[in-house]
Amino acid sequence: MYNKYSTRALLATLIFEVVIIYTGAKSYMAGQEKIFKLSIAAVFCLLVPFLLTHAANKKKLTLPKSFQMIFSLFIFSSLYLGEINKFYSKFWWFDLFLHFVSGWYAVVSFLFLIKKSIKNEQGTSQKRFEFIKSLSAFSFSVSLGTLWEMYEFSGDYLFGTEMVKGGLDDTATDLLIMIAAATATSIYYYFKNRK
Repeated sequence: MYNKYSTRALLATLIFEVVIIYTGAKSYMAGQEKIFKLSIAAVFCLLVPFLLTHAANKKKLTLPKSFQMIFSLFIFSSLYLGEINKFYSKFWWFDLFLHFVSGWYAVVSFLFLIKKSIKNEQGTSQKRFEFIKSLSAFSFSVSLGTLWEMYEFSGDYLFGTEMVKGGLDDTATDLLIMIAAATATSIYYYFKNRK
């Protein structure tokens, strides 16, 4: 098995699931339909890191050891703290923090994914090889961030959600923060490994 299932991540996710199910049940009884629906979404989204680990194992891809824990914390923070407990409204920096984390961790995850599948060919300098890997990881992170912003816009446009709370300013700021994190992480990786 390439990636083991983290006991800590499983335990944390179980605790998150219990908290979210309790919140969902409480909101259902109180007639708070939006919070109930968000709770259902969060319960299923918390399974995603483990499904991705399973898929990575089938494809023999390596993920970071912290993947399940960080992904679960991110989902819990985004849906439960951000949406259900309104951290996005209470703390101006909370959304930016999550976008920074996602920009950083998308680079880290991509570098792990390609670790065993991309080899340096003879004739290619180590500097050039590491530059291409860093640039690819940066591009992957920016692509994920852009797709996420499109998802937020689509949710607002098609289903009347309120994911893009500040309009263009919110989207542009989210992308800039995520790009800054991806840039810093990619540059750090390049200089650390270019030898």
